[in-house]
Amino acid sequence: MKTKLLFLIALFFLISSNSSQWIEQTSGHNIRLNGVSSLNSVISPIHGWICGNNGIVITTSNGGTNWISAFSNIPPTANLTSILGMNNSYMRAITAGLLSGNTAVVYFTSNGGASWQNTFMQTGGEIYGFAELSSMYDILLIGKPVGNRWTIFRSTNEGRNWDSAGCYLPQSGNETGFMNSVFALEGKAWFGTNNSRIYYTPSGVNWTVQSTVPEINSSVVWFQFLLTDQSIVGMGLTAGTTLSKTTNLGMNWTPVTAAGSGNITGIAGSPSSFSKSWYSRGDKIYTGIEGNSWLLEYTAPSGVYTHIANNKTGSPNVWAVRDNGGISKYTGQIGIHVISNEVPEKFSLSQNYPNPFNPSTTISFSIPATSSVAQTFLTVYDVMGREVALLVNQPLTPGIYSVDWDAASFPSGVYFYRLTTGEFSQTNKMILLK
Repeated sequence: MKTKLLFLIALFFLISSNSSQWIEQTSGHNIRLNGVSSLNSVISPIHGWICGNNGIVITTSNGGTNWISAFSNIPPTANLTSILGMNNSYMRAITAGLLSGNTAVVYFTSNGGASWQNTFMQTGGEIYGFAELSSMYDILLIGKPVGNRWTIFRSTNEGRNWDSAGCYLPQSGNETGFMNSVFALEGKAWFGTNNSRIYYTPSGVNWTVQSTVPEINSSVVWFQFLLTDQSIVGMGLTAGTTLSKTTNLGMNWTPVTAAGSGNITGIAGSPSSFSKSWYSRGDKIYTGIEGNSWLLEYTAPSGVYTHIANNKTGSPNVWAVRDNGGISKYTGQIGIHVISNEVPEKFSLSQNYPNPFNPSTTISFSIPATSSVAQTFLTVYDVMGREVALLVNQPLTPGIYSVDWDAASFPSGVYFYRLTTGEFSQTNKMILLK
């Protein structure tokens, strides 16, 4: 009886501590973190990179359960502001920042951060970020204007070498840009300025101006993965102290009502649909549906958010970093509940109830006593096989659980939900009928 009681108490605390959609992770550092890169989850669902001041780089290979220092030979006088993990190999990454306060630098690693190669230096410059074009072998480096032209260089070998040929873009007046204001998707790239404009290129060669009036500062730019749903091609968000939305790749930007106050420091969104997105602002993270209806979702225990980012394909893998070394991760969980004191003898995935449903339903599943604590996923797919929601993404001990899914922002139709844990996997069908 005592053993069973201890098990139930441990189970209660495990579930209680993970019922939030956001959890805190440990960076091992208490200094400012500036940039985060989440690898595409269809390739590497658990790998990520973070950079910060004093030459700090940390990396994870288990979803952030452990963040490992990986800055070896990077000088501590380098304040790193942007980082890009390579989706063709989780061992490769490039990071940029300021060395000794006045020299822009880029470092490249091919061995998981065990060593770094300095591949770019520019006195008086500052790197705002990287734009991955058609592949990880084709990358733009974009930075502060120097000599009346924007700093734009191109690499065709993962950032090992850089060339400015064919990258000329004149500076307009005294305009400049922002740290992590660069975004790229499917060969296209955008970067924001403090001049009521965003620069856009469909191929990395010719740039056009996109007006953001009345917003002057477009310090953040984000776009939905373009090929997931033809009905939402071209949707994106940009922000400074206000928030704007586009539905045509940025040709037109329309102000939308945002929550909170102060500068928005990052935008992220579900790769598989435009339904859910987030932005960081001060010590808070807000969430919206299709770029509207923004509500507070999470408040950091301490510190101020400097950047938030996610992978561009696959399940949402979202991290947000803060100026005190703090890391927050989106788990996708709305609430996991223990529904029985009995420990089951086998795996099971029950039919959702009610079914058909509108707009919410409950999904129950069992993990037997014979199972070790394993990462458990409960994923929802539409009829085309596209992932639309990740309801569970965490280690679970044996027990019987239920999870609620609110599909208010999804259209009527047939959906499938799949439970995967260890070697077990089962898929059931459900119907959303509005």
